[in-house]
Amino acid sequence: MKKIFIILTLTMLCSIADAQTQANKKAVRQGNNLYGKEKYEDASTAYLKGIGQDSTYHKLHYNLGNALYRQKNYGEAQKHFETAIKSPSISKAEKSRAYHNLGNCHLQSGLQNRQNGMNEFQQAVDNYKEALKLDPKNEDTRYNLSYAKKLLAQAQQQQQQQQQNGGGQDNKQNQDQNNQDQKQNNQNNQNKDQNKDQNKDQQQNQNGQQKKQDQQDQQQQKQKKQDAERLLDAVRNNEKNTIKDKQKKLEVGRVGTIEKDW
Repeated sequence: MKKIFIILTLTMLCSIADAQTQANKKAVRQGNNLYGKEKYEDASTAYLKGIGQDSTYHKLHYNLGNALYRQKNYGEAQKHFETAIKSPSISKAEKSRAYHNLGNCHLQSGLQNRQNGMNEFQQAVDNYKEALKLDPKNEDTRYNLSYAKKLLAQAQQQQQQQQQNGGGQDNKQNQDQNNQDQKQNNQNNQNKDQNKDQNKDQQQNQNGQQKKQDQQDQQQQKQKKQDAERLLDAVRNNEKNTIKDKQKKLEVGRVGTIEKDW
């Protein structure tokens, strides 16, 4: 894995030659001594003690920002660099170095938390630009600015890809939902067609059965009619036969003819 080097300007570990109270001079001297021994936590305590006595002294805030940066407490370091920058007594060169180290804090914060990296890298770029306005010849700041721009571009590209992927996923979900809805509609239509066919078949069966029943009824009616006619014919024939029989009986019962007497 490529090792990342970020140039940190630490040349402003301030001397105590300025006109300050003896307490502030002692706090700065003690803090710088501990900082030089890489005892950054103890150095922070010493600087904080001096700030407690004189919170307006920008050099204490600047040095405390450096000590906190070494402890990777970038959020608190930012606050003290910003306080130093706002001080009316800070020189142009000191302000440039404060902007430089403030940019370093944002850069490191972005590397620690890539989720908010784009915002942090943008802040780093802005601070490095401010530092270069005050000190255009600072090559360390120029190098860090180039590196921050590269990280910012990567973060922006990554965000665009995530948005595109998110949109594609939404489109895919919508397409899948549409396909599912279409499939359900097709299934419903198929069920309707099946029900329609079934109803049609049932209707046809019912019609067929009804037709068959009607044919049977017609056949039965025809058969009944034929039977009735045969019965009627039989009755008629019986009546005829009966009449003949009666006539025969009458004839038989007739008195015979009287023969002529000679």
